[in-house]
Amino acid sequence: MSCETHPNLIIYQSETAWVALRELPPGYPSLGPHRHPYTITPKKMLTLLESLEYRESSFLPFTSSRPRRVFTANQGKMLAQEISKAFGSALSQEVVAFTIADDETPDRRTKGFTFIVSDELHLIIEELRRPVYQGEQNPYQQQLFQWELLPADRQRLYTSRPGGKGVIGNWIITPLR
Repeated sequence: MSCETHPNLIIYQSETAWVALRELPPGYPSLGPHRHPYTITPKKMLTLLESLEYRESSFLPFTSSRPRRVFTANQGKMLAQEISKAFGSALSQEVVAFTIADDETPDRRTKGFTFIVSDELHLIIEELRRPVYQGEQNPYQQQLFQWELLPADRQRLYTSRPGGKGVIGNWIITPLR
């Protein structure tokens, strides 16, 4: 097998979404060779995507929201199908990247990538319902809302240091077996 990666091999593309194979983006730790290609059914992938929830928090005191799903039912079905297909074609050093527009507000998108190490699916959400065209912001102007993924049963957040320290709130790990 070749060590070359595809230069962003597009698996699926539409006006509202795309799924592609690419190298791990800079700034993320390499966790060793990915277990790709990998066979995962769209049904299993959909179950994993449907379980993803997040909570927004604000810098303002006493403001926190209820958990919300990361993907709508339509987004989950489309992504499950295409991500499953992508894992079947992925090389060991590639990740499956995706971008999908919001159903209700198409000018907002969710962007991330996923890969498999051992028997665990790693899913990283880089942007969550972020406006596609953002105006210039003053450098001193803080964003009012932050968010964090909420692990469901058998899921955990990635930690950058042993002992559960250095939790990264946008990186969730799910066992596949």
